Amino acid sequence: MSRGNFYTEQVARLRYASILIYCRHCSMAVPFLLCAFAASGQTGQSSSATITVDVNQVVGHENPNLYGAFMEMMAWDVKYGLYAEMLHDRSFEEPADSLGLPRGWSLEPDERNDSAGVIHFAQTTDAAYPATNEATGKPEHSLSVTLTAQDTFDTRRGLSQGNLSVRQDTEYVGYLWLKVPDHPKRYSGTITVALEEDTTGGASYASARIQNIAGDWKKYEFRLHPTSSDRHAKLSILFDGTGSLWMDDASLMPADAVGGARPEVMNKIRQLRPSFVRWPGGNVAQDYHWEWGIGPRDQRPAWTNVSWSNAMEPSDFGTDEYIEFCRRIGAQPSITVNVEGAGATAEEAAHWVEYVNGPSTSKYGSMRAANGHLEPYHVTLWELGNEVYGDWVRGHADAETYAKNAKRYAEAMRAVDPSIQLIAVGESSMSDAKQWNSAVLRILGKDVDYLAVHDYTSRSENQNSRTTLMARPLAFEARYKEMHTLIQQLLPDHPVPFVVNEWNLFYPSTVIQSMEGAVFASRMMNAFERSGEQVSMTSISDLLDGWVGGIIQASRDQVYVTAQYYAIRMYSSHFGKDRLATTVESPNLDEAGSKQTVTALDAVATRSEDGKSVFIKLSNADPALSLRTTIVLRGKRANAEAEETLLTGPRPDSRNDFAQPNAVHPATTTTHCDETCSLQIPPDSVAVLTLRLR
Repeated sequence: MSRGNFYTEQVARLRYASILIYCRHCSMAVPFLLCAFAASGQTGQSSSATITVDVNQVVGHENPNLYGAFMEMMAWDVKYGLYAEMLHDRSFEEPADSLGLPRGWSLEPDERNDSAGVIHFAQTTDAAYPATNEATGKPEHSLSVTLTAQDTFDTRRGLSQGNLSVRQDTEYVGYLWLKVPDHPKRYSGTITVALEEDTTGGASYASARIQNIAGDWKKYEFRLHPTSSDRHAKLSILFDGTGSLWMDDASLMPADAVGGARPEVMNKIRQLRPSFVRWPGGNVAQDYHWEWGIGPRDQRPAWTNVSWSNAMEPSDFGTDEYIEFCRRIGAQPSITVNVEGAGATAEEAAHWVEYVNGPSTSKYGSMRAANGHLEPYHVTLWELGNEVYGDWVRGHADAETYAKNAKRYAEAMRAVDPSIQLIAVGESSMSDAKQWNSAVLRILGKDVDYLAVHDYTSRSENQNSRTTLMARPLAFEARYKEMHTLIQQLLPDHPVPFVVNEWNLFYPSTVIQSMEGAVFASRMMNAFERSGEQVSMTSISDLLDGWVGGIIQASRDQVYVTAQYYAIRMYSSHFGKDRLATTVESPNLDEAGSKQTVTALDAVATRSEDGKSVFIKLSNADPALSLRTTIVLRGKRANAEAEETLLTGPRPDSRNDFAQPNAVHPATTTTHCDETCSLQIPPDSVAVLTLRLR
């Protein structure tokens, strides 16, 4: 029987498991029952490993900004993911169907009877709020609604949007912008808005009536408190009168939204304790113009996201909302400016700096003040473009052209605020990385503070080999040292550390979101910590939705986090400033046909800033081999009680999803350790051991 088959068979048998902690001073084995090991298949083959940590030998230091986050306007990362607005195309900008209704909106009650003579919809530019789309310079759309009186018509006349999830214990706030023309055929009557069951003749959970509808554009607000929960509800907008009117900028949000953000999602992000949040991208940064996202949200333009599926993007979550969100979760903003993409200019970037950091007496600072933020935000981190070396972004350029452009941007931005720190676009994984970085650093190096690199790895690149995959972080680590040497040669008096602000696997969700993906993440983070002199900041791609790599997955009404999320949370919440000399003795991964050699166990150790705690972060990449690991602490003794946080699952492909959101999660227990202790590290697991020094 192969090890894999033996492991699978043991999973089915296992109900409980325990760790034997061998206390040197007790001369006995003490069993500890761990809930996290229940059904985790740890009764398979076993081997031994040793981690030796010298508490008195500090070999490097970690940057407190090491673990950050990356958000991008991509799919449901911001819209529907973080941002709490529930309505799709609330400004009626997407192409209309034969009934005159944009995607997401439907005739109410339905199309089974001809209602063309009773209610007529048209997407129009005759009147809109606002009148012009700043993103395109073209007139904006509104929805024209005309109702006529006839003897035969359904008593329900209107439009609706389904696929809404509502909760009985939550109030919902909304509004419609309406305008009534000044002529005899103007609308006369009331409008009922209702949360209803999305079936024919379904129940009504809450309703409100809008009255006194007249005149120019006006916001008509309503509040709805449903009597029942329904994951498949709809918002119906029903007309009981006749005549014509225009509708624009509808909205429906739960009243518990915090600054427009979904609280359940924001809390998951806050628990990661990110030191910074990078935004708005990503590729989309090379399409984005910051003035789209300021001012009253109903006056902001919708725009086409050419980076990601040509999706229509609302501008609801702009600069002010983003910075306020960062403040709420305790993270510093890191803003990526558009460098030469889609008509961007250095002046535009400088104006953004002035809007964010300028005094309220400045032109753009006064715009910020008018939008409700009198004091400057004092944002320090600014990134000069994204992946400009790639022809998949607007503003694509060769290294010398990018560096010269970015130098102009740096000078213009620093003329507004000399205190900002700038991040340049670098390369790490491409074949021409050294040439790109050399050119950029030669021209731009003295004008920037960091060099951003993005490190992804794919299944084809790793030849579908687990051993090659788990060795990849070591290759990245070696590359950071090579790049560091290059920087020292080119800029001996101006150190420029790296920012790895995108990294992950290009693998299916069955791998990225599984324990295998979490173990890879652990080994990447170990590489980052061992590269503390070269790597200052990192962020996985992505924080939320966007693609299967999003470590938080949020549908319209459910949220789950991946195993990678937990691994990152374990590392960020056990941050140590001083990196300690650490050696690992471990068996190698045993994979038939593999040409690479890599140890099953990988570990790094750091000491807290107050010198009282040691954090040993480790992972076992073997899918079947359990490792009885001896921890040897030299230089100081630890308290008898230690804390262990363990992340593991029944199988390497164990993962969370919407059906089983807690299939994989960490468990923390108290163990007994001193100078030496022994613990069992299950297959495909990530662990953090916290030792309190005497």
